[in-house]
Amino acid sequence: MLRNFFKIAFRNLTKHKVSTLINLFGLTLGVTACLVIYLITNYELSYDSFHPDQERIYRLVGDVKYNATDEKHSVGFIPNAVPAAVRKEIAGLETVAAFHNIETDVLVPDGNEKPKHFESRRRTGGTADIVVVDPQYFDIFSYEWLAGNPKTALNEPLKVVLSELKARKYFGDLPLAQIMGKDVIYRDSVRVSVAGIVKDWKQPTDFTFTDFISMATIRASKLKGEINLDEWNDNWSASQAFVKLPQGTTPAQLKPLFQQFSKQHFAKEMKFWPGLQPLSDLHFNENYQDNYSRKAHLPTLYGLMAVAAFILLIAAVNFINLSTAQSIQRAKEIGIRKVMGGSRTSLIFQFLSETALLTCLAVLIALLIVGPILSVMQSLTPTGLTFNLISLQTLLFLTGLVVITSLLAGFYPSWLLSSYLPALTLKGQSALKGGQKGYLRKGLIVFQFTVSLAFIIGTLIVGRQLSFMRNKDLGFSTDAIIDVHTLHDDKSRVLAQKIKQLADVDRVTMQWFPPMGQSYMVTKLKYRGKKEVEMDVSAKVGDENFIPLYQLHLLAGRNYHKSDSLREMVINATYAKALGFKKPADAINQLIDFQGRQYPIVGVVADFHEQSFHEKIGAVFISYMPRQAQNIGVKLATKGRQIDDLKTTLASIEKQWNEVYPENKFDYSFLDDSIAKLYEKEQKTAQLVNLATAIAILISCMGLFGLATFTAEQRTKEIGVRKVLGASVSSIVALLSQDFLKLVLISLIIASPIAWWAMNKWLQDFAYKVDIEWWVFVLAGLVAVAITLVTISFQSLKAALMNPAKSLRTE
Repeated sequence: MLRNFFKIAFRNLTKHKVSTLINLFGLTLGVTACLVIYLITNYELSYDSFHPDQERIYRLVGDVKYNATDEKHSVGFIPNAVPAAVRKEIAGLETVAAFHNIETDVLVPDGNEKPKHFESRRRTGGTADIVVVDPQYFDIFSYEWLAGNPKTALNEPLKVVLSELKARKYFGDLPLAQIMGKDVIYRDSVRVSVAGIVKDWKQPTDFTFTDFISMATIRASKLKGEINLDEWNDNWSASQAFVKLPQGTTPAQLKPLFQQFSKQHFAKEMKFWPGLQPLSDLHFNENYQDNYSRKAHLPTLYGLMAVAAFILLIAAVNFINLSTAQSIQRAKEIGIRKVMGGSRTSLIFQFLSETALLTCLAVLIALLIVGPILSVMQSLTPTGLTFNLISLQTLLFLTGLVVITSLLAGFYPSWLLSSYLPALTLKGQSALKGGQKGYLRKGLIVFQFTVSLAFIIGTLIVGRQLSFMRNKDLGFSTDAIIDVHTLHDDKSRVLAQKIKQLADVDRVTMQWFPPMGQSYMVTKLKYRGKKEVEMDVSAKVGDENFIPLYQLHLLAGRNYHKSDSLREMVINATYAKALGFKKPADAINQLIDFQGRQYPIVGVVADFHEQSFHEKIGAVFISYMPRQAQNIGVKLATKGRQIDDLKTTLASIEKQWNEVYPENKFDYSFLDDSIAKLYEKEQKTAQLVNLATAIAILISCMGLFGLATFTAEQRTKEIGVRKVLGASVSSIVALLSQDFLKLVLISLIIASPIAWWAMNKWLQDFAYKVDIEWWVFVLAGLVAVAITLVTISFQSLKAALMNPAKSLRTE
């Protein structure tokens, strides 16, 4: 019986080729969009979900206040001394493990040959991979050990456990047993021996660590100068700790113990309140930052799911619209089937089989094109995302998608068509009462264009915000400036001098980092004037060339003079106001307390953006600190030069780099590119909204085209009569178009408040943003009208130009 259903379904689909192709195209787009979005969201939501007892694993985080006037804020890291004290003093924790991210190049001794050199993965654009860990780390996170004893491998100083891939990278194809005991050198002089090798995880994870140095190594090496394990009064993002709770224990039960711990150890100026963050929250919660995890935006994932649902709904609406529009053509077929003894149930199954067959075909096409689509969309998809059809999860999703889509798109048309009365349909009369047919299709068209218009409005507003961020004056120059990332050693100054001597270089500055970017530092400054003001201030570090290179605008005073140490400061206008000065000039020669010493303010610059437009401009000071200023900012000469000249200049700079750092890759970035990375999430959002808009409009237009075709066919004789009575082509086109245009206007009225609410919520995340103007909605409406007219114009003109003698011949 099923075979018969699908056989007849295939015949009917091939008989109505235009509607079949339109429905197939729409369903394929909808199913493909759903499949791609499912792969993205499932991949992101599966991060670190594979760990045994993952529901009992928590990160030790906290809230911090550095002084009485500071606001409490959340941090994903802790003072270095906290983990050991928590392990000792707080009962009810099964395991506590701390680790510290370090960034370093690696040397691997090679007998009498020169040691092999491996650059830090962070320097080459990768994620953090080297950590100093407590032995208990491997009690919390489960690894498959290929060599070594997990219970003793990291108990002693100067030991390291490597992942299998990293061991192969360092030592090639040596048997794992022979790699054990080999030496690896970190920080040029921290020589450790391999005490274990573990298998790399295959599943998505934020813990992409490959080198696990024993915690005992810190006190036994020069790392103790970098990581102070007894530090209570400061915290760094590299300092991390995880705990595993016993079965049945909840974070709420431990809260009083953490509060008591805080009172005991943070009774002075700095306050720190420990807390627990679930492992499942680590990949998504941007309130808790660190040096290794890539944060996914959970609202964006939910938004993607909603987009997938809407696109699939639009495709289903197309199917419903075209199926019900075809009802007159299939009325006699249904009447004959009923007269011949066909039941309503069998007719419903017949029509559902047609929908299922079309949906299965759409899924097959989607499976063929999803791979190439993921390749093209690499910039929008998370790194490591692949499509695996053999996965049980994927197969279940596709099965569910076929069933839901078939029922969604096919149930109403099958129920409607099977309800026709054979006595009426065989006489050629309508089997439905009054306006039952028209209102449903009109409502579905309104739904389609409401979704499409909401996407169009979103596209316009997101585009305006991105344009605003790209074009707004940042308060400093970004043109032809590169940031050269050195190894932070004495050679960096030698390199700066060599670059400065190049003819095509305009200016060079020793700096920590540029005025704006992902890297910044906040520190405490105190002003003892009429009123004492102590506050967090962002530090911009560079030599005397920093301010002129970036063309920061001086409002009062002067630039600080050349020196070999910190002697003077320049502050921004916001900091001057925060200190109580009415005019920038009033701040000149006032003294600022920094790290126990006082420094004069010699200049005030106009405010400039140092972070993304999500953040308000805050207090900033600029000064020269030689120990921090070890990167190089280079302003390239651009006057009268072409792109090829800039490439030549970069090649010259690289040549100087290779003379100073022959073993290291030339590491630099254009300032424009670094700033663009601040808005990477917004750029992806814009691209996804644009893509969703294009798909929604395309599906809607295909459905509109099909409906216009059927409308023109149904009104063929009416058009013929009107032409005989003298109607013009333009009046007939207007007649066929006006109903659709009314529906677009209704869609705009419904979509506008929905889009305004959604975009207003999105813009609230920005400190500097565009206003939502009324003309955006008008423009969206005009775009929708234009799309509608273009879509239906072909069929309207075709019907209007038809010879009335031909259209009336069948009477």
